[in-house]
Amino acid sequence: MEISNTKMELVGQRVLHGGLILLSIVFLYPIALTFMVSISSERSVTLYGYQIIPKEFSMEAYRVVFATPIVVRAYGVTILTTAVGTVLSIIICGSAGYAISLQRVKYRNIISMFFYIPMIFNAGLVPWYLVCTQILHLRNSFAALIVPALVSSFNLFLMRNYFKTIPPSITESADIDGANPLKTFFSIIIPLSTPIIATSTLFISLGYWNSWTEALWFIDNPNLVPLQYMLFKIRSQMEIIQMSGSIGSSQVPSQTFQVATLFVTIGPIILVYPFVQKYFVKGIMVGAVKG
Repeated sequence: MEISNTKMELVGQRVLHGGLILLSIVFLYPIALTFMVSISSERSVTLYGYQIIPKEFSMEAYRVVFATPIVVRAYGVTILTTAVGTVLSIIICGSAGYAISLQRVKYRNIISMFFYIPMIFNAGLVPWYLVCTQILHLRNSFAALIVPALVSSFNLFLMRNYFKTIPPSITESADIDGANPLKTFFSIIIPLSTPIIATSTLFISLGYWNSWTEALWFIDNPNLVPLQYMLFKIRSQMEIIQMSGSIGSSQVPSQTFQVATLFVTIGPIILVYPFVQKYFVKGIMVGAVKG
């Protein structure tokens, strides 16, 4: 009976591994196809369509991407927006989450409701737009790409729940040693909260990296256009890249250009994710379960 159970477990593991390998192939195939199309010639794509093994290879699309000033500028705007927005959002959400996780903080439940209600209800797009433009004066400014998404209630509560798992005796010892709340937070709490910080950083950075609606609503200055909004404009109006004098009247590889730009866009996220993956599951599990 023991041998039979062992064989059944082995068969089950092989079936599970085979299923996971099959799913991995299914998930990776679109990415591989996208990359192969991006290094295909425009003529090959036009005549034969998208193929996993192109008839003709060409790096012309990537040459056009990196030779187009508006693409390079949009890339810089997106990188700067993601970096600044992520750091500020982590500081704000982390500080607020830590404050409402402490039992000794008065009115912490009322403050929690202040952040919780917007997760369920909102005033609508028009009032939000009027506040951003008429009160905060964010139109055509770099802050317009950062401020509207600066506070995330989801990440705030995720971090708060994680902070609750840290033994109170640690912060009490810091208080006895004379550390003020800021020193305790940055010197003790943050180093102990690496999993949730990494998880929230991933969520927030992905949100900023993929955001384009703020640019659609608030930005008219082409120097402040982020990469995702530029991709949206390229897809609906390919002639936008003719603004670049570097490509002038040459024939633009329209289909491969769009795919190459898309692949360049997701490249940094693909490279960053493996470094935070080991913290991802732990941060989500602890931050979501603790009430």
